[in-house]
Amino acid sequence: MCYPEKLKLLHNENCGSQLTANGIHYLASPKPTLRGELRLTADRERHVLFRESETFTERELRLTADRERHVLSRESETYTERELRLTADRERHTLSRESETYTERELRLTADRERHILSREFETFTQYEDRLTNDRVHHNIIRSLDDEHEHEQRLESGREYYNSLRQERLISLSNERLGIKNIRSLETDEQREARLTADRFRHILMT
Repeated sequence: MCYPEKLKLLHNENCGSQLTANGIHYLASPKPTLRGELRLTADRERHVLFRESETFTERELRLTADRERHVLSRESETYTERELRLTADRERHTLSRESETYTERELRLTADRERHILSREFETFTQYEDRLTNDRVHHNIIRSLDDEHEHEQRLESGREYYNSLRQERLISLSNERLGIKNIRSLETDEQREARLTADRFRHILMT
């Protein structure tokens, strides 16, 4: 791996320098070798096996320790170190997600949602407040470093995400209505009367 030394750009067969949108030079990640890929694959498999055998308490302790370690590490970061880390993270996420199949993406998103739901169900009020505060600080820092192009990209990404959620919701509602319509088309008169009576009774209880 190549490390920056007083922002001097190093060049060799495995490392190159690139220029970010903010005008900051950073060293590109080393090109992966076969030996390195095999080691990373073995590491991932070992982590998966280890985490599958974790209890909920062990997992929470590990995540808490990770968060504390990350907080301490990032508090001592310089601006340049932070930019290098964020750039490397974006590159890694981009490469990982470019190679995902649709099924892999859906599985990842589902696992993320389930993990977040479980984590938040066991939050105390103080942890909830801390998480929201950290999120706001994190978002404010990121947005304060946006240039005009990045700001527009972020807004456009937000609009696309909102539109995709809205479209999914419309499709879900349409399918739900169609399913209800199909079910009701098969109702007998007695079943329909029983359903309407139950609906009226439920509405009376709710008012």
